[in-house]
Amino acid sequence: MKVQINALPFRLAWIVSAFEGLTVAILPYVATLRPEEPIAKPPESGLLLGYIGMLTAILAVNELGRFAAPASIGGRPLKIHSPLLVSIWGGLFLALVFFFQSIFNFPANTVLSTMLRAACALATSTLIVLFVYCRFAARWRVFAIRFTFGSESGRIVRTSIWPLVVFVSIYEAIALPVIEVVRGVEHYRFLAGLLLGSVAGATATAIVILAYNLLSRSFPRARLYFIVEPDD
Repeated sequence: MKVQINALPFRLAWIVSAFEGLTVAILPYVATLRPEEPIAKPPESGLLLGYIGMLTAILAVNELGRFAAPASIGGRPLKIHSPLLVSIWGGLFLALVFFFQSIFNFPANTVLSTMLRAACALATSTLIVLFVYCRFAARWRVFAIRFTFGSESGRIVRTSIWPLVVFVSIYEAIALPVIEVVRGVEHYRFLAGLLLGSVAGATATAIVILAYNLLSRSFPRARLYFIVEPDD
């Protein structure tokens, strides 16, 4: 079954905000922050941050599914199963992002170069992760994201690639310059990271949602879609 996303809910901004807030708050303790250079992020720290951040996002989605979502998604609650297992995908994704950010390290440390580095790293990482996910999830159920929506259960075996690549790249290009402000913070870095990450996540997501919803009306081919199989 093909599930097409005609519009994204703005509630998603708060979920992503929680993801970014937590990961950026931990970032100063697992990365090297030089005031005049991009943040040096070891890929292995991405495994930890991505796992924790994805787990936080999934738990937030499940909680919203219990209380808020029934009022706006056809009256049916949403729950994602096996959050500990699904979060591994988040860890692998962020590890790749950190790896490619070190490769796309443009000489001039300006806002424009930071945005370009963010977009290139996210585009490459997203392509790789989606390609691997689609190959693995279709063959082995354990690797698929499983969920319950109302009384129906399913697993995502394939998803659109290019729309996701474009929109997550735009998201990161907007968010990363804000996140890297944490380089200049000397005290209360955890709280500063929590604030900067939350603001960056909420702002970038809101802009992407607005752009997606406007574009989706005129260009149906730009819509995100998922191929879902029943979870027996």
